[in-house]
Amino acid sequence: MKVIFLDVDGVLNSDEYIKRTIKSNIQGIEKHVDVEKIKLLRQAIVQTNAKVVLTSSWRLTKMAQELIKLLITYGIYADSTPYIRNERGLEIKQWLADNQNVEDFVILDDEIFESYDEGLMKKLVKISNGNGHNFGEGLLPKDIDEIIKRLGRNKTRQDDEMER
Repeated sequence: MKVIFLDVDGVLNSDEYIKRTIKSNIQGIEKHVDVEKIKLLRQAIVQTNAKVVLTSSWRLTKMAQELIKLLITYGIYADSTPYIRNERGLEIKQWLADNQNVEDFVILDDEIFESYDEGLMKKLVKISNGNGHNFGEGLLPKDIDEIIKRLGRNKTRQDDEMER
């Protein structure tokens, strides 16, 4: 199985999006999460057949259920890493240890955590330029290209037939 470890702030939103929602009357989860970023993420999932695992602190908040419902609306079903002292690197490693059938993974995050060792850093697709201070640009088409490049495209029936 291929896995996309997903942060939310700085990935599924952006500074520009948050400014726009403040000026509008958007309510609920969509005030904080940009549906267009979810649609971009969905492209990577479809192309790679990857599973999503939430690493974001959002998984521990009262907004978690709303986030999960919104993701499901777009056909994205997500698992979550366990909580280990807010040490994201350790949380990812524990999830990997508990799920031995992972063939490859990427980490989508706008921050670099001290608990990311060299192995995890190689798997990081750094999103945005906020690095924890602002949201930056959020997920972009170039990031989707990078995810697909790293995880590889899903084979289609047509691909299988061409190989025969």
